[in-house]
Amino acid sequence: MRHMLRYFLAVAEAGNFSRAAKRVGVTQPSLSAGVAKLEGQLGVRLFDRDKHKVALTPAGSRFLVRARRIAAEYELAVQEVQHAPEPRTLRVGVLLTIPTAVFETMLARHRLAGANEVLEILEGTERDLTERLDRGRLDIALTVVRPHHARFRPELLRGERYLMVLPRDHALADAEFVQAEQLAGDRMVVRRHCEALPEISRFFSERGVRPRFVLKTTSDQRMLAVVRAGLGIGMMPESFHDPLVRFVRVVDFDLQREVGVLYGADRDDLRHDASPFVALLREQYGRGRPA
Repeated sequence: MRHMLRYFLAVAEAGNFSRAAKRVGVTQPSLSAGVAKLEGQLGVRLFDRDKHKVALTPAGSRFLVRARRIAAEYELAVQEVQHAPEPRTLRVGVLLTIPTAVFETMLARHRLAGANEVLEILEGTERDLTERLDRGRLDIALTVVRPHHARFRPELLRGERYLMVLPRDHALADAEFVQAEQLAGDRMVVRRHCEALPEISRFFSERGVRPRFVLKTTSDQRMLAVVRAGLGIGMMPESFHDPLVRFVRVVDFDLQREVGVLYGADRDDLRHDASPFVALLREQYGRGRPA
């Protein structure tokens, strides 16, 4: 179709089949055959021909306006494709305990930014992600940063506390702090995948609190659902902020996690520093503690 449009435009502009053929670099019979084929497809005559001149028919004049637009759009499309760099692929590991809402926000902003970057995302545990970084299977990982992660050149983004999550109608929901002993009668939700689970369990055990369990889960959303329903309480990072529950500090429990980016062994500093997604991570987690 494109070559037929070229032939049509050449004849319309040159007013002569011979000159038009020279302009597009084909023989006159080939050009005439192309124009005739276009007319056959459209079902109308585009030119009135005689021995001395070629003139556009009324249908040809109408078609000329559209044909010029189509040809111009085609050329623009060709230029964009030829000059646009190939999108970079960034292989991103995401810790299972990064809140879904936070991650969704970053993905949506990345898409709207129209960045020339394609994400390949894998979620996993701390161990999964560091092993894949070691093997060169990931470029970066958004995860909890530990002292022994120094080999991954960690970039700290934010520290966040572990808070007790209570139903809104809980007797202590409006308190700023609660004592562990005050929660002894509550049923607990245990996040089995929580990176701080050993420390949390030890903290309550040392204070003689032996909670009864209502749920043991690896789903943060399921935990929040149980708390919202008023069936239990539990501890989780403050970035899981949910207006339908209450997050309260526990006296003497000061543990917090450091969230940051770990870089693969073959890190290309310039490439990752220029990554739109890495920039979004820095902005998202650089805003301080969740409200």
